[in-house]
Amino acid sequence: MSIKLAVVKTGEQIIAKVEEMILDNRVVGYFLVKPCVVKITELNLNKETGGASFDIKLSPWIPLGKGIRFPVPTDWIVTLSEPVDELKVMYQTDILRTTEEVEEQNIVLKDNCEECQ
Repeated sequence: MSIKLAVVKTGEQIIAKVEEMILDNRVVGYFLVKPCVVKITELNLNKETGGASFDIKLSPWIPLGKGIRFPVPTDWIVTLSEPVDELKVMYQTDILRTTEEVEEQNIVLKDNCEECQ
């Protein structure tokens, strides 16, 4: 499982952990784990250096969906690529670590819950 940037038919750019969905020894789709839509909110051009910078926002791809793993058929994926380093670090830090910390806290709370025992 690796972190990829996917473009889907709707034009959305989605960053997620990606797993292949295999049936009869062929890839029929992908599982997107903790998918987030990548939105570029502002493009800043620097005329002096000729470079550009972006303001990027990550938001849940299916915010009202239950679970963290969503199947997507191959014909809905336009392309998969490696995200730029800054986007990958942002996703790992803001999405994966935060989610893992919440999951760990929930496990600890369940283990320490007097009413649950």
